[in-house]
Amino acid sequence: MYVVTNRIEVPAERAAAFEERFISNMRHNLPKVQGLSRATLDKPVDPAAAYKVTMEFVAESDFITWRDSEAFRTSHGRPANTTQAASSPAASAEASAPRPATGPEHHTRLETFDGTQA
Repeated sequence: MYVVTNRIEVPAERAAAFEERFISNMRHNLPKVQGLSRATLDKPVDPAAAYKVTMEFVAESDFITWRDSEAFRTSHGRPANTTQAASSPAASAEASAPRPATGPEHHTRLETFDGTQA
């Protein structure tokens, strides 16, 4: 199993629209993702904290295939050349730099996609 976790900061005034769009994407796009076992969207209890998204893939190769797919770019609103720019040495160093510890975060589960039930 290969687990990917993302923290997404959303301004409070855009939270409802973010949730609606993200949940719609989960329901319509994730059933098509090869090797995706489970995905969750967790809403922060503190509106100043980040949302948390967790995706569980059968293998790292499944994640890479999805990350490099047109479906990924479409659901993330990114042009085709964004993936190549993100793989530059500077972007890779920035992405792999450790983030400062933020302490405990409390979330409420908004949505779960269970690929084993699809």
